[in-house]
Amino acid sequence: MVHPSDAIVGIDFGAPRRACDQRRKIIAIAARATGWRRYRIDANGMNARMLASPPGWTADELINELLRRPVRVAAFDFPFSVPDMLLRCEKFSADAGYRQGAFIGWRTFNSFVAQRLSLNDPLDFSPFDAWRSRKDRARLWSRRSTDETTGGQPPLKDKFQATFQMTLLGNVLLSRLWESNRYRVLPFLGGRGAGEVIEVFPGATLRRLGLPRYKSNPDKAIERSMEACRDADITLDVAQDVRDRCCSYSSGGRTADHDVADAFVALCAAILHAEGACHMAIDGDHYLKRSEGAICVPSVVG
Repeated sequence: MVHPSDAIVGIDFGAPRRACDQRRKIIAIAARATGWRRYRIDANGMNARMLASPPGWTADELINELLRRPVRVAAFDFPFSVPDMLLRCEKFSADAGYRQGAFIGWRTFNSFVAQRLSLNDPLDFSPFDAWRSRKDRARLWSRRSTDETTGGQPPLKDKFQATFQMTLLGNVLLSRLWESNRYRVLPFLGGRGAGEVIEVFPGATLRRLGLPRYKSNPDKAIERSMEACRDADITLDVAQDVRDRCCSYSSGGRTADHDVADAFVALCAAILHAEGACHMAIDGDHYLKRSEGAICVPSVVG
């Protein structure tokens, strides 16, 4: 018999200010273990929402769902931390109103952000406006070691492919999951719980699997992710309506943005992690991993 906590979830994250827009951008896909290295992705349960319109969740709804029905692994696509150089900078913390020196560690930064950013609709990111300073952009837009390794965006980049709001809103979720004592947020030290929360990056996952340009080809992204699981002796049984939704839904306008496909890639990375077929992509020592976080990528290659 398979325990309910063997559920695994992949989340393509977004951080629009309004709840109605979050439901277009925050997509979650769940898989249930059905046997040894075998998973089923059905269109019911948590996945039923994916077939609705809009198909996603608000940040608050998703937190409550993960607390109500804890899972074995939850994989999120947003930066879990900021560069160590910012965590150790007293000016950086003071600019946002923290009065006890530099953050130093991730958990202090994480807890502070969660206290300052309410989940009201619309979200108010103004307490962190100093971290958007154009004159200080070269420093604020620095990348973590794991971003350098995977080609990820700077966690506080607030223009173009913006990650600023995702990093902040995402840390509110991480704080709630951490404080529940049901989840450990990897690779940070401490925390309790049977569930694991990991950071993934669909672009880095697919580059690792030999598919560097996938945004205009969601069906290839789905197929290559499933192939990676097969290469690791993992079987995925995917309901056809789930697969169809992965290939058809886009939250973009003229430029397609296949959020459900990205969530599926995140799910496959989470399954690979659960089965020991992922590693954390980072250059540098273990200290940086514990401070800045690290993106999980498949150990299998394309």
